[in-house]
Parts: sequence; C-alpha cells; structure tokens
Amino acid sequence: GPLARAIRAKLDAALQPTHLQVLDESSRHGGPPGAETHFAVVVVSGRFAGLPPLQRHRLVHAALRAELAGPLHALAIVARTPQQWESDPRVPPRPPCLGGSKHERRGAA
Repeated sequence: GPLARAIRAKLDAALQPTHLQVLDESSRHGGPPGAETHFAVVVVSGRFAGLPPLQRHRLVHAALRAELAGPLHALAIVARTPQQWESDPRVPPRPPCLGGSKHERRGAA
C-alpha cells in the first residue's frame, strides 16, 4: 500500500540499508482491510555501527516522523549492522497485539 511504500522510500533515503524489510502487520491487529496501521521493519545499515539500540531506533523514528504522527499506530523495529545481520539473520518473534489505540488514555477508569 501507499504507507508501506512511503516507509520503504524514507528508510532507503535516510539509512541506505543493505537489507530492508517492511512488513504490514495490520491484519493481525483487528483493523479494517487495507488499514495500514501496524508495521514491522528490519533495517540493516552501516549507519548503525557503534550505536546502541535506542539510538538506532531514534534514527528510524526520525526518518518516519510524519508517519508516526499520523496513520502509523505501531512500529516494531529490528535495527542491525551488516556484520550483526551476517552473523545472525533471525528476527525475533513479536508479541501479540494487546489492542487499544494511541489516542486512548491509559489507566482511565
């Protein structure tokens, strides 16, 4: 869909990845067909060298700032260097969706 293409284009431009997977997982989370709200990305980039996981995720978030402020509800990120990917290309399973919305207030009674 269009959001998946935008995510791919922005990550390509910002991080010049050697490997990039953009997975639309919206259907697993109860949204309407074609919703494009939940994504997972696997980004392998030399730009991640020497950076801890938090800084890598911040680079991905910065590239997708507009999408995260708008239609993108959830984003799972695997961010590795090319060396890390070569030594272990497995992607850990993601936990199941617990429902809810980023617009709902947590803890409200």
